[in-house]
Amino acid sequence: MMNSYNDFGYCLLQTVLLLFTAPLIAGIIKKLKAFMQNRVGSSILQEYFDLYKWWRKPTFVTPYTSIIFLAAPCVYFASTVAAACMLPNLFGGQASFGDVFVFVYIMAVGRFFMALSSLDAATAFGGMGGSREIYVAAFVEPVIMLAVLSNVLHTGSTFLGGMSLDPSEVNLTVAGVLTCLAFFLVLLAENSRIPVDNPDTHLELTMIHECMTLEYSGRLLALIHWASQLKLLIFLLLFSMLYLPLDIPVLLKVIVSAALVAVVETLNNKMRLFKVRVYLAAAGIMLLLAIAAQ
Repeated sequence: MMNSYNDFGYCLLQTVLLLFTAPLIAGIIKKLKAFMQNRVGSSILQEYFDLYKWWRKPTFVTPYTSIIFLAAPCVYFASTVAAACMLPNLFGGQASFGDVFVFVYIMAVGRFFMALSSLDAATAFGGMGGSREIYVAAFVEPVIMLAVLSNVLHTGSTFLGGMSLDPSEVNLTVAGVLTCLAFFLVLLAENSRIPVDNPDTHLELTMIHECMTLEYSGRLLALIHWASQLKLLIFLLLFSMLYLPLDIPVLLKVIVSAALVAVVETLNNKMRLFKVRVYLAAAGIMLLLAIAAQ
């Protein structure tokens, strides 16, 4: 019993650390993109300043929305924090509720409520963003489950702690490389990054995730952006600990993964919406080949 309390305490400690580190990782990605595009760019601490700015501003809510509009950012933030608690622990503990299938569907709860809130606002662009988000999610979730299955076959465990790669193991098998590449493609799609979506644009006809946040302001907007930054860090950690076959410390793996995101976003443009299914189908085929190779 005491060990369970200790493990839970370690998970909470790591979650708090991730919460306060997530804006920094997002800032590092933006700074690397600016460097590769020959721009100065904003400070790597700019995300902290933005969250502080939004947190101090008043929240305006139209009288035509329901409680779902107010609850969705809180549910999105809470589900992302709960998912962070389930990650393999860097301090030596591991939560007993860290099952990967629970993790996937906790993340799906936050997405569902955000899509629901975009429809609740009853605006044209919000509804368009929500429908696009569900469209992408319908292709992303099966691919994520295939990535999970590939890792389960390799490690023999459905708990995130048991699925972590051995630090001394460099998994350069055919299955390992295919799974690593496919999960990176999923990481970009799940976090609304280029080439699936552009997190920096505010062109209504092209954006997906940002469309759902147009009606939010103040602290609710801060919660949404903070949860999105934490979600990106969670997937970078999963990619680093479960799939990236490098024998280096996890912190360096996360920085390498963030640099890869910046490189991919610099070298590619946002694809057309109806090409997303081809993009994710390619990731799914790689995962099927990886499962067959095992």
